[in-house]
Parts: sequence; structure tokens; C-alpha cells
Amino acid sequence: MTTPDVVIGLHHTLFTSVIGAGILPRVARRALLTVAGATVGSGPGTGFSLNGDPRNLRIGHGVFFNAAVAIEAVGRVTIGDHTAIGMQVLIMTSHHGIDGDGGWNRVAEARPVTIGERVWIGGRATILPGARIDDDVVVAAGAVVVGHLESHGVYAGVPAKRIRELARPAEATDPATVTTPN
Repeated sequence: MTTPDVVIGLHHTLFTSVIGAGILPRVARRALLTVAGATVGSGPGTGFSLNGDPRNLRIGHGVFFNAAVAIEAVGRVTIGDHTAIGMQVLIMTSHHGIDGDGGWNRVAEARPVTIGERVWIGGRATILPGARIDDDVVVAAGAVVVGHLESHGVYAGVPAKRIRELARPAEATDPATVTTPN
């Protein structure tokens, strides 16, 4: 076995076999990811898998991970507060360009993924490199996310398209402008 194989094997053992183990509590998963350099406000669920650099991972507070979520953090992955990620969701950040002759670049290019706050991602959805999901979005189960998903919408399909509007919260009232009857 070559040295890179050993490093990859150790990385896999720690960030998939150990952190994803069902007997390890979420708080311990969070602690191990933090020690490895990730910024973690919420611990992932069982079966969690992380490939890439843990320092590229940012998880907000109140984030729920269902079972077997896989994140490839070759580039930055940011997950906002109070987001729910369904079972077997895959988040990828590495892109391999294709030249005019159909040949692919063997060196991965990192494309960051940003997931906003209060996002709900259904089971087995795939988030592709460079995707940006704004706040208050629902991604249907099995959807493939590319590009930019704008706030207050439900997205489904391959590739994910906006299929429905979501209600926007009422504008906050400034107490200084409210008049009270005498």
C-alpha cells in the first residue's frame, strides 16, 4: 500500500466508520468534527460520511441530519441554521471539467456548496458542485440540485426546478410606526 492509500484509509475510517457509527452520540460526532477543523453547530446522524477536508465544512445550529448523509468537502460546504437534511442525501463539491474533445480533467476543481437557513432537503436528493440554495427552500426527495435555488420555493426533478411558491413570512412591524387609538 502506498502512503496516499494509507492516508485515505485512515481518513475513511475516522470520518465514515467512526463518526458515522450508530453507537456514537451526536454530541461525540460534533466534537470529533470540531477537533478535525470543521465548524459544527449540530452533530450529524448515524451513517454520516465525510470525504475531503473537514476544515471546509460549516454546519449551523439546529441542523437535523437523517441517516446516511454523505458530504464531499473538497470545496467549502456551508449549511445554515435550522436546516433538515433527509436520509441518504449526497452533497458534492468536486468538479472535473471536460475539454472540447470529450476528455475530462483528472484534477478536481473545488466548487463550494451553500445551503441556507430553514431549508428542507428530502431523502436521496443530490446537491451538485457549485449549488446555492437560499433560505426557506424545500428540495423534494430524489431531486438533483444544480445552480441557484431562490428563497420561498419548492424544487423537484432532475435537474431541480421550482414547482411551487411558499408563503413568505409577514413583514415585521416597526413598533415606532404603530399608532394606537386614544
